[in-house]
Amino acid sequence: MIQFVNAIDADRLRMAYNNDIIRFYNNSTAPAVWAEVALRTAGAQEDLFNVRLYPNPQGRFFVNLKPYITSIINTRNFEDKLETNLRRQAFSSFLYSFSLGTYLNKILHFTVMHADGTYADAAYSLSWLAGVEQPDDYTRLAANQAIVLSPFRRDTANHHYLKYWQGYPFDMAFYTGSINFITLHNETNGLGQQLSGLSVVNRLFFSDGRTDETLESFLPLVEGFNKLRLGTGALQKDIVLEKIPYKCGVYLKWLNRYGGYSYWLFEDTYSIDRNIKQLGELERDNENVETTFGRTIQIGKESQDTMKIIAELLTEDERRIVEGIIDSPKIYLFTGKPLSRNSANDWVEVVLKTSGTRIKNPKQPLTNFTFDIELPLRYTQTL
Repeated sequence: MIQFVNAIDADRLRMAYNNDIIRFYNNSTAPAVWAEVALRTAGAQEDLFNVRLYPNPQGRFFVNLKPYITSIINTRNFEDKLETNLRRQAFSSFLYSFSLGTYLNKILHFTVMHADGTYADAAYSLSWLAGVEQPDDYTRLAANQAIVLSPFRRDTANHHYLKYWQGYPFDMAFYTGSINFITLHNETNGLGQQLSGLSVVNRLFFSDGRTDETLESFLPLVEGFNKLRLGTGALQKDIVLEKIPYKCGVYLKWLNRYGGYSYWLFEDTYSIDRNIKQLGELERDNENVETTFGRTIQIGKESQDTMKIIAELLTEDERRIVEGIIDSPKIYLFTGKPLSRNSANDWVEVVLKTSGTRIKNPKQPLTNFTFDIELPLRYTQTL
């Protein structure tokens, strides 16, 4: 029989980008010769990966699933190409599946072969999110509960804070596992909406930028703080959603630590610096001095903009959202038109150039962030 040094927690929703180390051995009297660890879809014969292990001198085996799981789960390179078609006549047009590239559920199979030709095996159904946890801020997530894919409020495991600016695209990603319907209730005004036909992971869009085709046709919101409740009883998640009237600024979204997207409108007091690089020149010294335009010809230039953006006077809840941009592997800048319909093409991928920042100052209750965002290379006319 296969024995695990630390019992496998099959009820936990695992984070694909954290170490997932499993140590095991077999308590048979016959010595173990080798072991195989394979991942496969339930009912399928083909393995997604199959690794053969050999025991250490104590007859024990070791495997870290992280490199295998991350290569399987990340099918879209964190890109957000989802096109929405929001219609206030159909609630289903605000709800989209987000499982592909975010969630993975497979059977992990163990086999230990003994020197006498016998073997032992074991199998577990495990689930992963394309997310990551930190040792100083770890929360165990159960696979059988609803989970909002956004940072938790400080020292909680079922409370979230979100901020929604009117006139800009915004969505909330959430995990429901095997639950195919759940209720989203606004306790601020007593109104609610049942979400049905759910995938394992979903995105609920509040707006695509328009103010006349929004989720508020089904779930009205008040200006300011809305206390939302996703689910009921032990599975309940509480969300404080702050609705802000339209204002100008620099709007970004990024992949957060739980695999959903976070949004933030940075202050309108941004600056842009343009860096220019000469691409060189070609020799063209083939004319007489009285007729030449020059002895060389310029190839052209390469230019790129860097935007300095600011988020000021952030509360603890706001800071926990914005600081996620620092570690994010995918950041988008909104290039569309506010207060109008926008699509996936109205975002452009940018790079955070800031190499370090203070995320908390004990002498100041509110936090300020300044980030340098590098935009894509500009198109230029070159030879």
